[in-house]
Amino acid sequence: MSIKTVAEHMRKHLILYTVLTILLALPIGYYYKAWIAHNKELVSNLIVIMAILTILPSAIQLKIEGFMKNLKDWKSMIIFLLYVYVLVPVIAMALAPALGDPLVSIGFVTTNAVPASSASLGYVFIAGGSVELATALIIISTIIGIPVMPLIIKTYANIASVPVPIEAIIISLTEVLVAPLVVGQIIRYIILKKKGRKYVDEDLKPLLSLWTMLALLVLIFLLIFSQAAKMISNPLVAVKIIGYQVAVMIGVFGVSLAISRALHIKYENHQAIVILSMTKNASVAAGIMASALGPQAAVAPALTPTIQPVVVIAYLNAENWVRKFLR
Repeated sequence: MSIKTVAEHMRKHLILYTVLTILLALPIGYYYKAWIAHNKELVSNLIVIMAILTILPSAIQLKIEGFMKNLKDWKSMIIFLLYVYVLVPVIAMALAPALGDPLVSIGFVTTNAVPASSASLGYVFIAGGSVELATALIIISTIIGIPVMPLIIKTYANIASVPVPIEAIIISLTEVLVAPLVVGQIIRYIILKKKGRKYVDEDLKPLLSLWTMLALLVLIFLLIFSQAAKMISNPLVAVKIIGYQVAVMIGVFGVSLAISRALHIKYENHQAIVILSMTKNASVAAGIMASALGPQAAVAPALTPTIQPVVVIAYLNAENWVRKFLR
């Protein structure tokens, strides 16, 4: 069985494997709750390491070379950045207090303050969106997000009256996003020089895809494992997180459709904007929260992968309706 076959199988059934991972982590984590309580720092460090390993393949796949050539549609880019760093965080901040636990609510806001990963380009391609524009959007949102994300997190932390030093957020952001991005691009450059573009963008893709999915499942296991006792004693929190994440995504769909129609944004660009606005790199959010505040704050990022693909796929099935609406 080839790596490509295994990767395709994993991608096709990723939601199922995610749910199974959560169901496995809950009883094991509950059984080892005493051990977890005495080894919080070790668990947090493992979560950060797995977050970095989950993000690294996307950093290798990100095509920064030729980025400037795609910086043409400034209207789409400005709208996109307003969605990612204003609209989505504001919706999340409005819903987060209802989660009850301040740390969980900060994790929920952080989940909705991070940009999409290069893995979301697959959704854009399937939807018939502009992959070129989407690539530029991911790069620019990642660059701008480095100074903006800590400000969003700190703003909500102040609202929730949770003391979160901005230095801790910046350090954790550097650990789980900036460092993997730099290392990933160095690895990409070396492989490009030795093997060529076809090898990096096509031959290596199944391996990196499989790596990402396996690392993500391990990360989700660790996150749920670390918080199993609290989730079993209060399962309503998990239900709320999933429900509110759906609400955020639906809100983005509705607003973006109205604005794209009003501003006459063509279908291909609209799909790139909306899909990347509501898909979030949960691994980055999990790593930031685990590093800055501990595993409890990373519960929301852990649960996001269970619902995000479902909502996106449902949206993709509305392609014909969206085309007609934007005409």
